[in-house]
Amino acid sequence: MSRNSWKHLELRITAASLALLAMAMVFLHYSEELIDVWIDDGRYNVLIEQAALRNGVEPALIKAVIFQESKFRPDVRGSQGEIGLMQILPGGAVADYARVHRSAQPPDRELFDPARNIEIGSWYLGRALRRWKKYRCVRELALCQYNAGESRADRWKPQDPAGNVVQNIDIASTSRYVTNVMRRYEHYRKKQKTAPDAVATTKKSSRP
Repeated sequence: MSRNSWKHLELRITAASLALLAMAMVFLHYSEELIDVWIDDGRYNVLIEQAALRNGVEPALIKAVIFQESKFRPDVRGSQGEIGLMQILPGGAVADYARVHRSAQPPDRELFDPARNIEIGSWYLGRALRRWKKYRCVRELALCQYNAGESRADRWKPQDPAGNVVQNIDIASTSRYVTNVMRRYEHYRKKQKTAPDAVATTKKSSRP
């Protein structure tokens, strides 16, 4: 192949690479909108709003957790036994819910029911929000607890209640989880005409 032919080939490869890069940038820019088209994230709005009111949690935060956990698929089963829309654990959130409410623990098959799953998951999230309500990053700490447990959230809490949290998280998957949920939470908040303050809402809740 001649030197000119090589140059033409290099130019073509460079142009193709630039075109692919441009397409990737466009995809990333509109990924949120594309995901909204593919996923029906409004099908459980009524259940989410009802559970949010009962448990003192912003609907946008519940929706963001569901988006991250299951992409709104009620039949999902996690690798560690997590169940349903909010990926609740029978030995974790479900057991705590039953103990606090002095009720029998529901069998796993009932946890796939969207109303049941959202209620228990929202209760568990609401309790975490109340646990960390004195911190500026109350949502981030509550998400740490939801994802990795209260003891780890306690380890990651900032010394100054006004400080940041994400930089203290030493588990990469939890750091990504919190970042992704918060990004999606802001996305849902922007879609709402009004958004109640989470700290104020959690203070109003009388749930255990």
